[in-house]
Amino acid sequence: MMKNFKKHHYNIIVKDFSNSEIYDGSQIANHYTTEKYGIFGETILIFRGGMKLSPEEMVDIKDIIREAHLNKILISSDDSLHFIIEEFDTQPPNMEMEYYRLQVLTQIVIEVLKDKGIDIIRKGTDMYVNNRKLNVAIATISVSSSKIHLGINIASTGFPSHVEAIGLLELGIKEEELEKIAMVIAQHYSHEITKIKEDVSKTRPI
Repeated sequence: MMKNFKKHHYNIIVKDFSNSEIYDGSQIANHYTTEKYGIFGETILIFRGGMKLSPEEMVDIKDIIREAHLNKILISSDDSLHFIIEEFDTQPPNMEMEYYRLQVLTQIVIEVLKDKGIDIIRKGTDMYVNNRKLNVAIATISVSSSKIHLGINIASTGFPSHVEAIGLLELGIKEEELEKIAMVIAQHYSHEITKIKEDVSKTRPI
């Protein structure tokens, strides 16, 4: 089961949180949401589940070089909230642009959780609470689209031994709040990107 909402020019797809799905890197592939759900265009896919990525499945070269000697599995968690965003509006796809958008998404998460009384420090696209990491995030491009994966820890378990991390439940977020928070984040993101497009369209060049 899933829910599908249209917000601005984005389709927001929410997979039933009771059916968990492991993020293994395959979900960031080109046209993943189209091939799995038959939905075309700009999409934000939200699902819940653990993470398990080996270096071979990762796209962050810096993390692979820096951490490959520490563990066979560099990214893992028992339970996380996942956002997979695919966008076709910039052609050819632009990785720098997608990292700017990932920064926007990260800041939105911080603002939403700040309203819940959680004090977060951001370092690039990484979020920390009491020096413990709350998320993983990456932006990349395919031949025809730009993609983002943001994974926010729900549980505080299942992380690689070299990572000190924390989850939303430990921070006081309740189970019944998770889907609503995810929808607020997705809707806010779609609004912000659409507003930027509107600002561009109304501005006369010099």
